[in-house]
Amino acid sequence: MKLKAGLLATALFGVGCGAEKDPGITEQQSQLAVASAVGEAQSADVPLGSRFLEGLPLEVRRWEHEGYQCDAEPETAKVEVCGQSFPSELHLSWTDCQARTRGRGGCGWDRPQPPPDSGTPTSQPPSGEGPRGEGTGIVSSGSVDVVTAITSEEECAENAPLRFEQQSTHDITHTATDGQSTKMTGSIASVSVRVPGAQTLSRTVTFDTTRTNLDAQGTVVDSVHLSGTLEETFDPDAAAPTRTSHGTLTATLADGSVSTVTQSGIVRVPPSVCAWPIAGTQERTLADGTTHTLVFGPECGQATLDGETLDLPSRPMGPGDGGFGGKRPGGPPPPRGGPGGGGR
Repeated sequence: MKLKAGLLATALFGVGCGAEKDPGITEQQSQLAVASAVGEAQSADVPLGSRFLEGLPLEVRRWEHEGYQCDAEPETAKVEVCGQSFPSELHLSWTDCQARTRGRGGCGWDRPQPPPDSGTPTSQPPSGEGPRGEGTGIVSSGSVDVVTAITSEEECAENAPLRFEQQSTHDITHTATDGQSTKMTGSIASVSVRVPGAQTLSRTVTFDTTRTNLDAQGTVVDSVHLSGTLEETFDPDAAAPTRTSHGTLTATLADGSVSTVTQSGIVRVPPSVCAWPIAGTQERTLADGTTHTLVFGPECGQATLDGETLDLPSRPMGPGDGGFGGKRPGGPPPPRGGPGGGGR
């Protein structure tokens, strides 16, 4: 069966590579599918410090944002190390959570409302976020489980460095009204050492994740399996907190083709600022030794592939052409009701 070639022009999906080679599928689409999958994998990484620990220059990741809005009763646990209390576990689980547009192409989530006579309060937008926009027709179900082991690198003292070893698993599905769906599954492990209260942080992150697009019958349209390790550094003094990644990943597409993906100086800002990296290169080496280089920047949504200008699509898996919490590349979103509006 010939599977979809080119960009899947829906609010849910981005670019794809079919399970059967199709001449309409270009290297550009394959390269962007991998780049998008890397971004999704990093969004699925949920460092507890981003929410609970003061001084960590980590933006709140998209899956954490989604999970906290969709799970009315997240499970958490803490551990005491060197006289300080730190979060050690986070467990999020939700079903049938509705996505709604909210400002600049972003997205908020409404968990299912309890019966009127249940005595349970209805969900409200987080403080300061304002009312939800119109429904997008996208429903989220999933789970995120994070366990962090925290130990002191030295004898306990005021500025003793601490070691954070985190293991997380995720299984998240977004389903559109027509039955098409995107699924993110896998595990992520990270190790970092920091001094409590310090404003610098570096981490080593190991990914083993799969991003899969399925049609309404549950048949795989395209998929990207990523495995490998990235070194990350953070700059809290930038205008927007930045994360810079270096490392090598292996990407396996649905057709079985395997490529090596080397990331050099990939700079990401919070999704609310830009949905794509704003600098750096992604070099993808195919099995036959052919190499293709994707260079991001200098502005949000700009890139070149093998030296030729490339218009990046809006972030996959998001309504309003801006992704969940992401800014639409190339400028503000179109007026509501036009192309890119919610509910497509």
